[in-house]
Amino acid sequence: MDNKMDVSIDTTSIIKSIPLFFDLSSSQVEHVAALSDLVEIDPGELLIEEGDHLDFLYILLEGEVKVTVFIPTIGMVETSTLGPLDILGWSAMTPIVRQRTGTVIAVTHCHLLRIDSKLLAALCENDHNIGYIVYRRMANVVARSFLSTRLQLMNLLTKRK
Repeated sequence: MDNKMDVSIDTTSIIKSIPLFFDLSSSQVEHVAALSDLVEIDPGELLIEEGDHLDFLYILLEGEVKVTVFIPTIGMVETSTLGPLDILGWSAMTPIVRQRTGTVIAVTHCHLLRIDSKLLAALCENDHNIGYIVYRRMANVVARSFLSTRLQLMNLLTKRK
């Protein structure tokens, strides 16, 4: 997966329109833009595979993806469907988790903002104002992801009884 989009599109303007970055100054947005590019994936294409090493954080700009997790004795279980402005690969920004926690597959043609997670983490460490904004909002993404997964797993368990 390395289908870069048209580079004439202004990454900075796109970043300014993403809620994760709303409170950043223009110069801070420029710093994030320097770590980012735009990519496209087709339906059925794998974006993130559970267990892979960390590399990028993605923000879905257009399209829809599904998130699945592997459960022993059951197999792959869909935990959520995500759409525009949802954040994918948030585990790339967590210092303890060293691998992907789920698999993400495109349902439709997707356009995404791809951010180098190691460089973004370093930027957050060096500029605590950026770090506070990004990690505070990222905490909500993580909490929502865990809640969604928990509800899906509870639903799966009640069906098995």
